[in-house]
Amino acid sequence: MLAAALGCLQPAIDPVFLTLLSAAGKVPLAAHGTIVGTSQAGAALGSLAVWRFGTRLGWRPIAGAALLAALCSVLTAVCASLPALLLLRGLYGTAMGMVFAHAMARCAAHRPSTAYGGMFLLQLLLATLVSLVLPALAETRGPASALAAMALAPALAAAMLIVGSAGLEPAAVRPAIIGSAAVPPAGWALAAANFAVICATMLVWSFSGALAAAAGIGERMIGEAVALGSLAGAITAIAVMRERLVMPLPLTALLGAALIVSPLLATSSGAGHAFIAAIIALNVGSTALIVRCSGLATGASPDPRFRMLVACTHSLGMIAGPLLGSFLFADAGIMGLAAGAAAILAAGLAAAAFAFSRGIGRGSLPSRHLSAGSATKARQSA
Repeated sequence: MLAAALGCLQPAIDPVFLTLLSAAGKVPLAAHGTIVGTSQAGAALGSLAVWRFGTRLGWRPIAGAALLAALCSVLTAVCASLPALLLLRGLYGTAMGMVFAHAMARCAAHRPSTAYGGMFLLQLLLATLVSLVLPALAETRGPASALAAMALAPALAAAMLIVGSAGLEPAAVRPAIIGSAAVPPAGWALAAANFAVICATMLVWSFSGALAAAAGIGERMIGEAVALGSLAGAITAIAVMRERLVMPLPLTALLGAALIVSPLLATSSGAGHAFIAAIIALNVGSTALIVRCSGLATGASPDPRFRMLVACTHSLGMIAGPLLGSFLFADAGIMGLAAGAAAILAAGLAAAAFAFSRGIGRGSLPSRHLSAGSATKARQSA
């Protein structure tokens, strides 16, 4: 689970990372969306590669990919060319996308909501620590040193994969091949809702740092906002990682959607405390929705290939959001971002409502959608 959390740590600290890149003179603010989009395009490619070829991959290629990501992080700190930087971030994303999809598919084989909640808890706790340490390191040692220090995350992921998988047979650590169980329409709807929520979250998240900086909010306050938001998200993950739902899915979706768009309203004022509150709200809403949609979608079918596809929606949403955000921001500024986020979230709400109409998300355990035999087979294959 720690390897999966490290595999998707980068998006959680992107506002701090992008601010450091600009402070080091690597990229202008306008290129933030392109940097994030390139990294997440690689992550999407890496996760889809594991989804497609996972049965042929043992843990060694995945651990090797994590070490490649560590090298890319070190080179990012010294690279002065934007095209070369885009290449490095694309390779980094591809490698960490492989790590995340491989590790998350294994974790979510049983009790998926708990697995996703636990993964987000670890990710957000790590993001809280990193978001506090990196700005302080940048002030004392310079932004380039802070960027280089980020290589510790993929290096630790490689260590976790080696320690957790050494001594196992390759078949025991490979994601399972396509299952025989059909995926119900509600499962596809929840996967689509999960994609929409992640896409809208990343659309807002990838521009929050740039909008705050343009409004005169300092780097340290941006780092504090990300850290506090991550801590709030971690608390939310603890609250929603239980398999039994307390709040019906449509209500969770409606409240979560409203919280996700809040940073777009808060940054224009230039008030630091309002920005911090909005980042906290974003993390609470998005964490609750992503854990719920991911867990319910995974539990809707025992097909292990579909379980891996749900993990892929994370990387796919993370590329679609920043790229769409770059287009909308260039065309219509912050109002374009707000309109795009609202439209995406409306589509996600409709998909969640459809799943709810089919009986998913009313408070039952996701695992009840699986037969006992199918659940056992899923656990054995993972």
